[in-house]
Amino acid sequence: MSQTIAPDVDSRRYIFPYSIRSTDDLPADFPIPESAKGFQIGVFLPRDHPDWFGRSRYPPRILLLHRDAILVLTHPRYDTEPVRLALSDIAFYAAGHFLLIGWLRFATAECEVDLPYNTRSERPINEFLDSLVGRSPWTAADALVRPGVPPAEFGPSLDIKFTNLLTAAIRTGEPLGARWFNPPAERIRRWGPFRVRSKAGGDLVACTNQRLIWIRDQCNDRYERYGSITSVAPLRGIESMQCRRADEGGDLTVAFHGGLSWRIPLSPGAYAEAEAFAEAFMSDRRFQQAAFPEETTI
Repeated sequence: MSQTIAPDVDSRRYIFPYSIRSTDDLPADFPIPESAKGFQIGVFLPRDHPDWFGRSRYPPRILLLHRDAILVLTHPRYDTEPVRLALSDIAFYAAGHFLLIGWLRFATAECEVDLPYNTRSERPINEFLDSLVGRSPWTAADALVRPGVPPAEFGPSLDIKFTNLLTAAIRTGEPLGARWFNPPAERIRRWGPFRVRSKAGGDLVACTNQRLIWIRDQCNDRYERYGSITSVAPLRGIESMQCRRADEGGDLTVAFHGGLSWRIPLSPGAYAEAEAFAEAFMSDRRFQQAAFPEETTI
């Protein structure tokens, strides 16, 4: 495709993400294919701040949400082909942030697309993800959450941090069916003759009428006081949920159609509540699949 780049605009110098609601919002030096027009909403993700030699770890990108796909476009100076992710192929996405470091990850059975960004302004990213959940068929509502039934709670009460994280993750009017919480805890490990104390991050899994949400405040097996990762999956893409025992507690495994999975670590003493949550979830899934078989296929 022939592209003409405006000489007076260089979106590689932009430092803030921003929402794209029409083609008029696109940077003049960032032409898009004709087939990419007609999107519902988009977001511009700026490149990483360049080092002393002018090099950045990642380029500027644009994400465009269509009714049936997400299109990922890279600044034309980087000569990278567009990536099209069909919504029906996306098993889950993850949105992480630790201070100024942020990223999006879209996972399919064939690939994972990682999109880092600077968190100077997260509102445009949240608007894009909210549109993915609320205005597209990716998370068509299921019957898993029954009207008038209070949410089932497994594990201890939420602390302030996870209460706020769950509130931020739930859309207005989206009913919560059940949640399981494994709070952050002190961890003691032996290093030779020494005992080393550290903190293990917490995990919260919540089920609404549309999706399963996994929130954690650790990254690379390290507790992160000032950040979190929120992973979201449509209920229709979940194949099973079960607990597995191990010497140090085991894990809660969520398996998706296509072979992907979440493996959520269990601290000692958390197995019984996690198993009860998994059994309740699968019991309701079997009821829902029997009552509404057409709504549970991908």
